[in-house]
Amino acid sequence: MKLSVKTWAPLVLVLALTACSSNDEEELVLPEISNKVEPNEVWSSSVGNGIEHYDSRLKPAIFDNKVYAASRDGKVSAFDLASGDSLWSVDLRDGDDAPLFGGISHWWNERSVKVGGGVSVGFDKVFVGTEDGLVIALNPQTGEKLWSVNVKGEVLAAPVAAEGLVLVSTGGGRIFALQPDTGEQRWMHETENAILTLRGISQVSAQSGGVIYGTGNGKVGALIAAKGVPAWEEAITVAKGATDLARIIDVDATPIVDNGTIYAIAYNGQLVAMELRSGRVLWKREYASFRDMVLENNVLYLVDSVGKLYAVDARTGLETWAQLTLHKHFVTAPAVYKNYVVVGDNEGNLHWFDKSSGEYLARHEFDSSGFYAEAVTTSEYLLLQSRNGEITLLNVPE
Repeated sequence: MKLSVKTWAPLVLVLALTACSSNDEEELVLPEISNKVEPNEVWSSSVGNGIEHYDSRLKPAIFDNKVYAASRDGKVSAFDLASGDSLWSVDLRDGDDAPLFGGISHWWNERSVKVGGGVSVGFDKVFVGTEDGLVIALNPQTGEKLWSVNVKGEVLAAPVAAEGLVLVSTGGGRIFALQPDTGEQRWMHETENAILTLRGISQVSAQSGGVIYGTGNGKVGALIAAKGVPAWEEAITVAKGATDLARIIDVDATPIVDNGTIYAIAYNGQLVAMELRSGRVLWKREYASFRDMVLENNVLYLVDSVGKLYAVDARTGLETWAQLTLHKHFVTAPAVYKNYVVVGDNEGNLHWFDKSSGEYLARHEFDSSGFYAEAVTTSEYLLLQSRNGEITLLNVPE
């Protein structure tokens, strides 16, 4: 987080977590563990410089037996999923529409793209978004740029290809719907933001002709996808607390839509289940997070704002298990892979938990640059991207 508007958000989060640790005068130490899970490394590669020290949820995408990955400095690459062979690689800074003088860390004549939202795949295209407001569509077979358009605001979440549209959320609280073939704007919807928010924004979710979004002031809403017309918007939490930090209530985790029910969670807020058609709250529980959740077999898996891991029955909101081992450690959102829940941390460790019981099963050291975004999974593979752009594909035999 940072201290005023979206662009200042990450600093506050770092300060808050640091304060928790220092005030308690405790050193965060991971427990000794005898590993019960030993994944195989299938292949490893890299893409650019990754996200480096920046706060970015940039992560790869897996589609049609290919891996698509990007770095903040504008490199986008495709790999064969099974072998890791490079299929193509492009540098978006080579394009004429790459912003000039884009960042103070770059030299005067170097173009900077600053990819912050991506990577996603749909409509036979690869999409990425940038902090300068560019949305770019690439040919998934060759990496050739098909179109690029400017939208107003930082694109900090991956574009979503759904409902015949490319849906783009920006840090300014706007949602843009673009024509997949050309990038032409179909509609734009603007949501209300609080003065002090996290630097980040959730992806929208789309289903049954609706576009579901979260806002910076603790609300979840639905739009009619065809026109961008609001259907409803409801608060899932209210600001409370004596400090500005305690009153941040962003819905920065992507809402989950399943079988007519929306699951959403707010920072300093609550976890709720809502009816898709009306926004009516079905149940509400005291959990708070800015990280994405995972829903599998009627169980929600989430990491809260201070690193505690939970499994919650999606039908009732009742807690199935809680795992406090990583309390106060900065960890990623969870990934569900086979019989495990997996999270990474900012020291480059990968932590494995039993999906059914929450038992802590294993810890493996990877890239020391650390993890910021969660792993990407298929039924067979677990895919990691570290801060410095190292990509690793893992497999655990049945």
